[in-house]
Amino acid sequence: MAMPALDDRLSRASALFPACDYGADIGADHGRLSCYLLESGKCRRMCVADISAESLKKAERLLTERGLSHRADLSVGDGLFALPRPADAIAILGMGGHTLCGILTAGREKLQGASLILSAHTDMPLVRKTVNALGYRVEQEEIAFAANRFYCLMKAVPGEEALTEKQMYLGPRLMEGCPAHYAPYLDWRVAIAEKKRGEKEQQELDWLREERDRVHHCEKY
Repeated sequence: MAMPALDDRLSRASALFPACDYGADIGADHGRLSCYLLESGKCRRMCVADISAESLKKAERLLTERGLSHRADLSVGDGLFALPRPADAIAILGMGGHTLCGILTAGREKLQGASLILSAHTDMPLVRKTVNALGYRVEQEEIAFAANRFYCLMKAVPGEEALTEKQMYLGPRLMEGCPAHYAPYLDWRVAIAEKKRGEKEQQELDWLREERDRVHHCEKY
């Protein structure tokens, strides 16, 4: 049986996820990421969690079909409180930034040094600020393109890191190079920012334009 297909967003999330004994997928929904991590052998066992029992049934069906249910702890619960035991790595994807940050902040005692693989549909600067305040540093960042839109993904690990407001806004690891999809992602963000007005928005637009110019220059050489 072929491995479950992942779109670009989940494929990049799986690549960021470290090999570990016990992983967790918070807000697992359909369970494809958990299934892939188990079937590939990257994780020996997974906590597959969702606040919705109905959503978790989709993951349960997939895990059962793939013969993986004996390696999964299915858990209905609110955010990190669904964890039955400490995890080595935790993925939280597919939600807004404020919701994701609320999960991290409310369940901070549950983190216990786990690597974090995070992606939010909105407010990624807020996500960076939150992980920074929780004593984590951004180790890797990637851009994915799936379902006709862009996503920023990050891997954060325990550690201190002083970031400027510009780095918080743009992404410290993204700014260090020219990763895949980064140029069109910046074009997309500039187009959105240009529709807004105000002193704060103008500063952010200037940062985006500067970064876009740098990346387009890199692509020429």
